[in-house]
Amino acid sequence: MTDDPIEAALARHVGPATAADFTAKVSRYVNYPNLIKGIAKMPAAPDLEAAALALIDDSSMASTLGLDSSPVPGMDPTLARLVAVLRVDTTTLALLTLAARADIEVVDRVAGRLAHLDWSETHLATIRRSAARHRAAGRSATAAPAPQVAQPDAPQRISEVKAWLSTHGDGDLGVLAPYEKQKATARLAAIRALGQIATPQALEVLGQYACESYPDKVLDELHKAWGRFDRRDFAATMFRQAPWRLDLGFASSIEGIGAVSGLTSLKVGFCGPADLSPLAECTGLTTLWAAAQAEPGLLSVAPLLGLTELTELHLNGTTHNADLTQLATLPVRRLELNLDGEDCSFLMELPRLERLLLSGAVPGETTNDVIVALVRKGVQVVVSGNDTEWVTGLRERAEWEAGVFLVAQRWRIGFVNDESELELLERRLFSNILL
Repeated sequence: MTDDPIEAALARHVGPATAADFTAKVSRYVNYPNLIKGIAKMPAAPDLEAAALALIDDSSMASTLGLDSSPVPGMDPTLARLVAVLRVDTTTLALLTLAARADIEVVDRVAGRLAHLDWSETHLATIRRSAARHRAAGRSATAAPAPQVAQPDAPQRISEVKAWLSTHGDGDLGVLAPYEKQKATARLAAIRALGQIATPQALEVLGQYACESYPDKVLDELHKAWGRFDRRDFAATMFRQAPWRLDLGFASSIEGIGAVSGLTSLKVGFCGPADLSPLAECTGLTTLWAAAQAEPGLLSVAPLLGLTELTELHLNGTTHNADLTQLATLPVRRLELNLDGEDCSFLMELPRLERLLLSGAVPGETTNDVIVALVRKGVQVVVSGNDTEWVTGLRERAEWEAGVFLVAQRWRIGFVNDESELELLERRLFSNILL
């Protein structure tokens, strides 16, 4: 009979032998990254994965697993943080890595309970990716057998597509479907050909290439093709919510994105005017990264105002043509924002703001007053570019302000209102975890 309460709980689901083997495997790892990597390589084990999910979701196990982040009454804050770190058993992350195979959403369910740990975002992102790879490998293993060799009538390079279309454009599009051991150049050529044919039949074949993430060259082809099809049908067919986020690369337009099922997290850069209006339909969106490369840049933030689930927002690049003051009503907790020379006073009005990553502010006392006030309210603020005039002035102001503490790392400066938080903040900045 084991004395380990986690092993004992696991044994009730999968038996003592399996539970002991799993605990022994976990004990061989000395750090979290290697642990997650090693457990992610385990072969499929549906019973063990279901058991891991049951334990992670079992509220009575929360304290044992270190998923109960409630503070100990009267404990010194620095000691409380240390205890919180020690609470998280290595077996917990191992179980979470397996549980995510059974239900990827379990990572989001526990994320809030681990948010007090400076490493949680990095390791949870790794667990999401490993679960996605495992799921993709499972789909590939159960898929119908694909042709073993390249289709002789399909173009094998982009340079062959134009000539191929002139002689085969009205033929059987099945020759453009994916096949086993298809080279990247042939895949790209087929996607371009289907995108230029742009019929409903072509979209059916193109849909066989759909996945949760694409290389940059494939994304470029998809963006070229998007406008040739019905944009909503294309988006619904070709884009999926990935476990971490749907990354669209750089697009000229995201019209039709509202047709993507279950969209909660999106990243997109705009190579033209950044029109966010299609996002008004994406009411389940919780995180958004949007970047505008050049003028006119971001046109408006008004389409985001109805997104009541939006808790994390990143707006970068050219933003000065949008009325950023409208952001004041958003429920975001984490905000990355390039002010692009605009006034930042509206930041004081954000009702739920907890962390802020800021760039492009205007030098002067108004900016300094706002950021100092935010920090005193409990908002963790990180600013980029400590060689710029506005950051230099802010640093000089903060160094003599009572109740404001700062740490510099990797050309960024972080500000908090609790000196005991400085060490954790410094580690976040060093690890490039900015929000």
